[in-house]
Amino acid sequence: MEVIKNKQYYKFCFYGFFKNIRLFDPFLLMFFIDRGVSFTEIGVLYAFREVTINFFEIISGLIADVFGRRNALIGAFIAYIISFILFYLMGNFAGYLLAFFFYGLADSFRTGTHKAMILTYLKNEHLQTLKTQYYGRTRSWSQRGAALSSLIAAIMVFFTGDYALMFVLTIIPYLFDLILLSTYPAYLNGESIKLSNSFWIDIKERFGDLFKAFKNKTALKTILLTSNFTGYYKATKDYIQIIVTSMAMGLVIHQNITDEQNIAIYMGLTYFILFTLSSIAARNAYRIEKAFNSLGKGIFGLQTIAYLLGVLSGLFFIMEFFMLALICFASIYLIQNFRRPMAVSYVSNQFNDNVMASALSVESQSETMFAGIIAFVLGLFVDALGLGLGFAIVSLLLIVLSIGLKALQTKEPRAFN
Repeated sequence: MEVIKNKQYYKFCFYGFFKNIRLFDPFLLMFFIDRGVSFTEIGVLYAFREVTINFFEIISGLIADVFGRRNALIGAFIAYIISFILFYLMGNFAGYLLAFFFYGLADSFRTGTHKAMILTYLKNEHLQTLKTQYYGRTRSWSQRGAALSSLIAAIMVFFTGDYALMFVLTIIPYLFDLILLSTYPAYLNGESIKLSNSFWIDIKERFGDLFKAFKNKTALKTILLTSNFTGYYKATKDYIQIIVTSMAMGLVIHQNITDEQNIAIYMGLTYFILFTLSSIAARNAYRIEKAFNSLGKGIFGLQTIAYLLGVLSGLFFIMEFFMLALICFASIYLIQNFRRPMAVSYVSNQFNDNVMASALSVESQSETMFAGIIAFVLGLFVDALGLGLGFAIVSLLLIVLSIGLKALQTKEPRAFN
């Protein structure tokens, strides 16, 4: 059965496209280094962002389920825009903490909510069997947006040399997403009730549903298994900028351009290729799923390969084989885009629709918990031991953890009703 490409399908696609036009992303780590922020401080900033997300995650899912998912997303994008303005205006560590607070608040209201809307749409259209394929295709548009974003950002940095300007320019596509969300069908907004006694009764019922869901130990182990890798990916993905910078310093394109311009060219091309390949990976995730006997085995296998590539990337960086380090690191991006649609389908099979946004937000909360811990530990290791050894050690520790979680999960999970 093929995905029906109707008006709502393209709305989902363009939502992801505009959401991922984050012009600051390819230069975020460089922005902090340029401002004199140490790797340990960067680790603290990333960890603070994840703690903020973690703190607001559960209640954000409940608010999305009760007051409306579309309304929650609109609030999230307003918070994003506030954070971009703060990143541009602030010039110290405390200011960046405040900016990351609003960014984390926005992420907490976004994560899980849009996926829940897609899953509700598929249920309404009787297309649940296409979850991996449908989500993979809409996600591929997100990667196209990221690919285009990397080229625009590289051009802007090349001519202006201003990393902070990228935050201001990112406001434009986020305004487009605000307009797009307002056109979503009313039923995708979910339930909407007045703030009265019935609201608190509903909150209590939602917590009760979630408590029952997570008494299912197999379901909880599944979330921990899938979320530890996403946390690893979130915490480490920006460090590819250090590898690209190290490689660019030894491969000057032209003598008449500055080091910053040379790095901007390599960074833009690297991210463009990376996100283009990621888009292809996301579109074909369902083919990978079919190659395994079960979703669980497929996800675990892909994660283990990615962690091993992380170890190799770190070792190659130590030996100054920067191209090999980059290839290994980039492969982790691709694996994330193969496994992410599979993981969404895998987790969503265990929860009924009325707690779907909350359940997916709990999964995201678990991801942010891992991301916060890994970001902080990695920052310490990089400052103390260097990027190569620090990244290799963290990847090795995650292999051990993943194997342990898989050993605890003895069977394929059943749906929670």
